[in-house]
Amino acid sequence: MFIDYHQFIVFMLATVVLNLTPGCDVMFVGSQSLIHKRNGLLATLGVATGIAIYVVLSVAGLTLILQKSVVAFNFIKYVGVFYLLYLAWNAFFSKQELHLQANQARGASSYYSGVLTNLLNPKVGIFFITFLPQFVDQTRGHVGLQMLLLGMCFLISATTVNICYALLFYHFKQRMLGNLRFTKWLNKLTGIVFCAMAYKVITSSQ
Repeated sequence: MFIDYHQFIVFMLATVVLNLTPGCDVMFVGSQSLIHKRNGLLATLGVATGIAIYVVLSVAGLTLILQKSVVAFNFIKYVGVFYLLYLAWNAFFSKQELHLQANQARGASSYYSGVLTNLLNPKVGIFFITFLPQFVDQTRGHVGLQMLLLGMCFLISATTVNICYALLFYHFKQRMLGNLRFTKWLNKLTGIVFCAMAYKVITSSQ
């Protein structure tokens, strides 16, 4: 094995702890799961796609641009903030009488939103080029393959945890199904979540 066994165990433990800690991805997946389980799972798949893209870019060294270029970092950051505020606006002013079928029909948008909220957060890319190399053993060679393997393991861990969060939030929503006050509260909560994500992105720095 070209990755040190003990180093790999430490990496996996750190990865699980990081993924279990609620962050932007968990907030987004949770908000979508409160719409419907399908939305939550598709949001999880979208987040996973965004992570996979950043892993590949990190291995290729392209995310170094985000670390070195203030312009590139800020451009992606501000586009991401505007997109999150757009999602918040839609949530705050969505019609209360939307039926379950209508929510399910928007399942695809949950996937694409998951991809975009991940890709438009430059801190994700910088995280991978600073976190993954800490567990790479250059003496064993195949540095690119080591980073790719570690990145895929992180992806599997993150996706598994996000699926669990999605099901947990959906279970909570099922217990409140049919409650109009809950529906109104849900829309407001979703908007607040997106605003919180936008704030977290806008206050991030290289």
